[in-house]
Amino acid sequence: MVVAQAAPGHVAYFPSAVLLADGRVLVAWREGEGHVRSGGRLVMAESSDGGESWSEPRVVVDGRWDDRDPMVVQLRGGDVLLSWFQIDWGVRPYECPGVLVARSEDGGTTWGDPVVVESRMVAETDEEWHGFRAGHVVAHGQILELPDGDLLAPIYGVFPGDACHSASVVRSTDGGRTWPAAGEIVLGRKPDREYLEPVLTLLPGGQVVALLRTDDEAELVRSDDNGFTWTDPEPSGLHASSSDTLTLSDGAVLVAYGDVSGQFNPGRPTVATVVADPLGRWDQDPRYVVLDAGQDTLDQANPAVVELPGDRLLIISYDIFTREIVGEVVPREQLNTVRGTTVGRHP
Repeated sequence: MVVAQAAPGHVAYFPSAVLLADGRVLVAWREGEGHVRSGGRLVMAESSDGGESWSEPRVVVDGRWDDRDPMVVQLRGGDVLLSWFQIDWGVRPYECPGVLVARSEDGGTTWGDPVVVESRMVAETDEEWHGFRAGHVVAHGQILELPDGDLLAPIYGVFPGDACHSASVVRSTDGGRTWPAAGEIVLGRKPDREYLEPVLTLLPGGQVVALLRTDDEAELVRSDDNGFTWTDPEPSGLHASSSDTLTLSDGAVLVAYGDVSGQFNPGRPTVATVVADPLGRWDQDPRYVVLDAGQDTLDQANPAVVELPGDRLLIISYDIFTREIVGEVVPREQLNTVRGTTVGRHP
């Protein structure tokens, strides 16, 4: 399916999706002139019929800087949170003004003023890190609501003086209205290892799992006390980048990600798999379905996943060649039986 096509002169990137309590699927994404170093704005569309049709796209954030990586989640009380980060490409070194969270009390129609997710990574420094100002913080994964009502915002960035990214979570105890740096806990930080794009998953037994992108094989960290303490990172078995996860109604976890193993093509096709036992390694049952633009490119993936009624899974990605946000509704049993299927759009 085609969710939307970007406005002329723009390309659609980085979708996020959530199934709202009223049955609508809400999708947010970034539109910009290019993947990096270009102005970006955040756009939304919705479907009331399980993806059969979509509303006209509407711009919800278009700030002074490049607005990137929108993530949407609905809290148990009904409010919808939108998180994203910004990059100012107009200065050198480049600056990331911060990770922001806005709230909607009407199902995503209107949004309040954003608040900042604070972090100990952020610091006043003249130090440069690979073109960026050291001491910056960005984000990728959805905010997670815990059973006690606390929220965790996954972030990553570079501490001043470090050579690599670290990943952490910041806790909010007031429903996402404030995110103090005092509530930040590091998930992964090593002097010679990149920890990027943490994605959080709440398992049925209460364990919280974070999937961390690295230089090669993604790693997992786990918490059994609502995110206050975490295990050391361990291999996941997935060569995954730019992931999204969802705990399904039967307790399994749907994982969609950009596959960088080279198994399917030299680029980064979107791969999805159901992890039947998320308490173990996440590659114990590697059966995949692939959403792929059909050309070798690393500019793919950043998928979003939704569980629809009728045991159907909606997997959304983007196609830079058609400038579209695209999706595929996959019956659950297909992920259990099909291995390495390519849904190619461009031979």
